[in-house]
Amino acid sequence: MDGLRNQKSQIILEFSLEDLEQATEHFSTVCKVGETEYGRVYKGIIHKTMVAIKLSFSQSLFQREVSVLRDGRHPNIVTVVGVCSEACALVYEWLPNGNLEDHIVSKNDSPPLSWCQRAQIIGEVCCTLLYRNSNMPNALVHGDLRPCNILIDANYKSKLSNFGTSNPFLEPDSSSLNLMARLPYIDPEFLTTGELTPLSDIYSLGVIILRPLTGMAPLSIGKKSSSSIGE
Repeated sequence: MDGLRNQKSQIILEFSLEDLEQATEHFSTVCKVGETEYGRVYKGIIHKTMVAIKLSFSQSLFQREVSVLRDGRHPNIVTVVGVCSEACALVYEWLPNGNLEDHIVSKNDSPPLSWCQRAQIIGEVCCTLLYRNSNMPNALVHGDLRPCNILIDANYKSKLSNFGTSNPFLEPDSSSLNLMARLPYIDPEFLTTGELTPLSDIYSLGVIILRPLTGMAPLSIGKKSSSSIGE
């Protein structure tokens, strides 16, 4: 992957496994900040700069995410600093304020967002989706929109992350990652047809919008919506 560049000709650096081990004290538990169905995330320091390092659980997820992120930048998409091919790892900018889910449920004493911040984040996610869904010829569906995949930077600007399941309007992989956690955000039509479309992201966005506005759990939102439709 030497010389990876995005559309603005910015080089995506290639790191060695040794570089990442030095940055994370050999992937010490002290440096581990989280684990998802996509991989383990560590906090590290490279060239005196704090970064987030994600070790992907599968090569296909790693390759897909690299492919998406090298196709151009957007102010509300997480910035990839570099990759490590031998470890299937991506190095991202460090975003100190966690993710949207943290703030909705006040995880780790995360402060609640102001109404202005909530509205701003919703607007930013809408603009980001419009960009990704219509950025021809590289348009794609994110495929896993959830509050935990919306990261928050130091200025409380949102950054969309985890593009490992993104698809260019094609059928997804047969393996569904952590379906139970994703289920409240999944478009019911996708469950029927197995096909991701821009409308799949729009459905997920609708549930996400209701989370910070109501404070309700995602399953409760789904049940409320179903009962309202039934009436």
